[in-house]
Amino acid sequence: MPAPLLDRLQRLATLHNAMATSHAEGRYGLPTADLLADMDCNRKTLYTFAQELRGLGAPLEYSEADHLWSYRHTWNFPVQLIETLQGPVGVRLSLDFLLDPALERDLIGRLAIDPALKGSARATLPRITARLSSQLLGPLSRALKERRLVRFEYQKPSENTAHWREVEPLDLFEWDGMPYLQARDPKDPMAPFKRFAMSRMDKLTVLESTFKAPTKRQIPSCLGAYCKTVFNAVVVADSPSAPYVRERKWHPAQKVRERPNGGVEFTLAFGDFSEAARWVLGRGPGFRPVAPEGLVVAWKEAIKELETAATR
Repeated sequence: MPAPLLDRLQRLATLHNAMATSHAEGRYGLPTADLLADMDCNRKTLYTFAQELRGLGAPLEYSEADHLWSYRHTWNFPVQLIETLQGPVGVRLSLDFLLDPALERDLIGRLAIDPALKGSARATLPRITARLSSQLLGPLSRALKERRLVRFEYQKPSENTAHWREVEPLDLFEWDGMPYLQARDPKDPMAPFKRFAMSRMDKLTVLESTFKAPTKRQIPSCLGAYCKTVFNAVVVADSPSAPYVRERKWHPAQKVRERPNGGVEFTLAFGDFSEAARWVLGRGPGFRPVAPEGLVVAWKEAIKELETAATR
C-alpha cells in the first residue's frame, strides 16, 4: 500500500534537505546509515524514495566506491512545502527576522510563523543597528562555505581613506548591534586574527584562492570588536545587580562565583582593555572590574574622562 501523501512528502523533503545541505557545505556525500536515521526508514524504503527523488529531476547519485550519497550539483525541490512554526523554533526564527528583515520576505511561501510570536518580538527586541550593504551578504556566505579568500575596501572612522584588505573569512558575529567578520590575515603572522565591522566594508569580491581553516582552538573567542590579545576580565557585581548576571550568559566560557555578601564575581573573555572598561561602565554603578590590572586602570581612566566631560 502506498505511503500516505504527507509521509511521502516529508521523507522526500528530508532526503533532499540532507543532500542539499551536504552539497552546500562541500562534503563528499552522506553514508546510508545517516540517511536511514534522518528518514527513520529501512534501506528498501530509502532506495524507493531515492528513485522517486530522481524522478523529480534531482541529481542524486550513489558512489559504490565510497558508499556515499550526494548531489552532483545544486538542485531545488520542485514543490514548496509550507511549515507552520510555533514554540521555541518559532521564537528563534522570529529573532532572526529582527536581525535580518529581508529574511521574512525571502521565506514567504516556505514558512509560516505564529503572528503572536512575531508581534511580541517586534515590539520588544532590537534589530541590528549597523548600516551596511546587503550586497555583502551573498558573496560573504559563499566565501565562508567554500573557504575562499575575500578582498574588500575597509575604512575606519578615524581614517580619511579606505585601504584594501585581503583575508581568510572565518565567521560572522554580532556585537553591540553591529555585525562583524572575523578573519585571518595571512600577511600578518604576528597578529593574524582580526575583526572587521561590516558597515565599514565596501567593494567585496570573492577570490579563487582557497585556504585551510584553523582549528577551533586557534581562533580567538572573546567579546568585542578586538581580538589581538585575549584576556579574562574579572568583574564584581554587587547584591542588587547580581540577579542580572545570574540570568545572562554573555560568553560560552563565562564563569560565575557567588560572594558572601550576596554579590557575584564573574569572568568574561575580551580582546581590548578599553573596550572591556566601556562594557563594564555600561552595566551601571553596581559593577566594577578587579582584574587584570590593565582593565582596572582603563576603567578608572574612563570614569575620570566621564567626570571631566560632566563638568564642561
